[in-house]
Amino acid sequence: MHSNRKNSAHFFINAATVAAELSVVLTEAKNISLEAMNAKALVARAGDNVRTFKPITDFMVELANDTIWLVKEINREALVLSRTSLAELHSSDAHNRFKRAQQKASLAPYGDTIDTIAAEASNTHHQQAMQLRRHMRKLFELLDEIESRMLAANVVTATSRLEAATAADSYQASLEGIVIKLEKAANRIKHIASKCRRSLER
Repeated sequence: MHSNRKNSAHFFINAATVAAELSVVLTEAKNISLEAMNAKALVARAGDNVRTFKPITDFMVELANDTIWLVKEINREALVLSRTSLAELHSSDAHNRFKRAQQKASLAPYGDTIDTIAAEASNTHHQQAMQLRRHMRKLFELLDEIESRMLAANVVTATSRLEAATAADSYQASLEGIVIKLEKAANRIKHIASKCRRSLER
């Protein structure tokens, strides 16, 4: 009983922490989107000099949009997880109280009259526990998705560096600056997503 109460309270607290941590991810994703717009403007001005860089800017836009969507989904799931963990905590308490009441009333006249209510409490607790596990799985899947996108971003930055190095001299510094910002943002996002996962796994 104590372990279940501790776990539910843990999820309630840490789901809120995850939502707070992800506000930084949202900022980073918006920064990637801004850099993508700057890169697109640069590619448009440079024309054929950096045309091979265009798919990279398209990827940055897609990465930013996907990350923003994922953060919103995670925040939604974190809120649901907080509510579910609190409900599970209450249902667990009710379930255990009825179990103790059944034990005490086992030899008393009409003691079996609480069996139906106890069974309902047990069923409610079971349903709440299932919901809690389901929302936890969903939250981990979304965090996995963010980390996967950032790993892809790291691969793209390696390609981007090669493209920047082959661009005309007048554009190399600007393109390399964009690549560095993308890499730093992706690494920060990945770090935060990993931190959120560790927090929930404790």
